[in-house]
Amino acid sequence: MNWSVYNQSLVRRGEILIGFDVIDNWDKELKQMNKDKVGEPFHYPNTFLLLLGYAKVYFHLPYRQTEGIAQEGMLKTRFHLSLIILQ
Repeated sequence: MNWSVYNQSLVRRGEILIGFDVIDNWDKELKQMNKDKVGEPFHYPNTFLLLLGYAKVYFHLPYRQTEGIAQEGMLKTRFHLSLIILQ
């Protein structure tokens, strides 16, 4: 068994690597989603919500932990985002 490879796979299980396209396209996607929309505009793009959903499922997170990731880890630092979750 190659312990180095196995160890690295364990480390990678605890990481969420966020594609910068979510961040780079944030405003563009919101503008498109809100085009011709009546009522309160959307505040978060669909790709961001999908990212949270994938993180929740992959790491088996309860709803409140997922909400905490969104509030503390991503929304406050939207353009300076580097999120690593270690389990």
